[in-house]
Amino acid sequence: MTHKIDTIDHSALAEVAGRWLEALTLGSAEVVALFDPQGGLRFLGSNTAVRALLGCDVMALRGGDPMARVHPSDRDRLLRAFREVASQAGAQQTVEYRVMHERGEYVRLRSIAVNRLADSVVGSVVVHTSSVMASGLPGEERDPVTHLLNRASFTEVVEKAVQRTRSDQTYGFSVLVCELARLKMLIGSYGQEVVDQLYLEVAKRLIALLRPEDSLAQFGGGEFAILLDGVCAKRQAAKIADRIQKTVEMSYTLDGHEITTAAIVGIATSERTYEQAEHVMRDAALAANRARRLTRKRRAVFQTQMRVEDTRFMSTVAVLHGALKADQFRLHYQPIVELGTRGLVGFEALLRWARPDEGLIPPDQFIPIAEETGLIVQIGEWVLREATRQMAHWNRTLCIGEPLHVAVNLSAKQLAEEDLAQQVESALTDSGLAAAQLKLEVTETAVLENRDAAVEIIGRLKQKGVRISLDDFGTGYSSFSYLYLLPYDTLKIDRSFVSQIGESGQSSEIVHAIIVLAHNLRMDVVAEGVETAAQAAQLNTMWCEFAQGYYFAKPVDAETATSFIAARLQ
Repeated sequence: MTHKIDTIDHSALAEVAGRWLEALTLGSAEVVALFDPQGGLRFLGSNTAVRALLGCDVMALRGGDPMARVHPSDRDRLLRAFREVASQAGAQQTVEYRVMHERGEYVRLRSIAVNRLADSVVGSVVVHTSSVMASGLPGEERDPVTHLLNRASFTEVVEKAVQRTRSDQTYGFSVLVCELARLKMLIGSYGQEVVDQLYLEVAKRLIALLRPEDSLAQFGGGEFAILLDGVCAKRQAAKIADRIQKTVEMSYTLDGHEITTAAIVGIATSERTYEQAEHVMRDAALAANRARRLTRKRRAVFQTQMRVEDTRFMSTVAVLHGALKADQFRLHYQPIVELGTRGLVGFEALLRWARPDEGLIPPDQFIPIAEETGLIVQIGEWVLREATRQMAHWNRTLCIGEPLHVAVNLSAKQLAEEDLAQQVESALTDSGLAAAQLKLEVTETAVLENRDAAVEIIGRLKQKGVRISLDDFGTGYSSFSYLYLLPYDTLKIDRSFVSQIGESGQSSEIVHAIIVLAHNLRMDVVAEGVETAAQAAQLNTMWCEFAQGYYFAKPVDAETATSFIAARLQ
């Protein structure tokens, strides 16, 4: 018996084949689509996958122009790739492009198209589409939070760009290292989970901003890296960096919190000749280091001088290590006076570095380096022990009546040390200084970077009788909203406010408001940077209890401070 074979219904077969392929990719967040050779849509995957990618239902895409949502700059390239695949049996191409999401912003997708037209069952061009953030090519390693390329995979991308510059003199590229600012404070304020959400949102914004041919990576934490393909001019790369900064700086609503951050950007371009990917990435990182120290427009393009500065930095680190062992650090002491009586009540201990070859080095030239390398923890412990020893000696030998106190600054890294409380207790025990005669000064920035640890450690120290001072008030991250975080004894008004007293009515009002607030919270107040008699007099009328500054005395060495104490207490 002879059976008649009907004409093949490609639409029906496409539906069957599409359902089969969709079942194979179930749970992978991929959208499977089948197209005829002319680009006509035969099958489109499930609502779940489409909604995950574009925020809309399948019906919103069927029957319309598939290219309507594609970014105008990507349409020609996408169509060209499809035609090349459709024209050759077995051909395959991978392409990245931007598509408008239902929420009104572009998202970056990756499609892998395979020519299966000759297949008697499939008979179509099969396209698998997924989010760039959720997918990876074979061999790619990705960040576990954002699913962006990690350092190893990004290095391979940069290496290919470096190699291409050797064979194609018209080709160029730029590498940008982008660091998010204030991360430690954000983690301290909102927790790691919320900051992980921030990383994801930043990644989405960067993906929408960049072109499909560009590459985006995350190196861990808040450090992103970008390769701008075909962009080698410094001016053009800097303009893109400016757009990145503006995009990143727009506020985020995460877990009910309104959060802001900023982008610090370092740029290295192939206008310089590079032999290895690591060298380009190193120079972009050096530029980011320079940008981090800027106060405005925190982006920088690499210059050769930065390598010299980096060498000098590493040299200073090595010398700093040796300085601690060689006993080259010194403490200078700045008097703190009671404004009403002008009587001496204590000193702030200030660190200096006595380099044999250069003399006395001011703190702003080495403290940031010690902070960055972590050496500040060891130096800070030495300061604590030396300051308590010296003050205990003065109180025993010179002070007949009310004992003096010493104020010692704590860095953010010291606050993160688990044994800080033991270090303080040990210094007090060994020196014989009473706990009430030690005042530890912390900045709100340092507290917010280590909020949980700070609350616990400072709470323990307060129980022992040590006093706590909030330093540089008004210059930190959130000032008034975090003033209630710890049981501070003293609030120090930053010199930037004090210096404008008498010159600006607004500054005087701010200082007065700070003093009233501190008193309402049962804190006394120290004004820093008092330089004139007028400033001292006006602060006194505002009921500010204490002050320090050049008007009273500059920081002096221990010997000079001894004479100062003897003269004032006679």
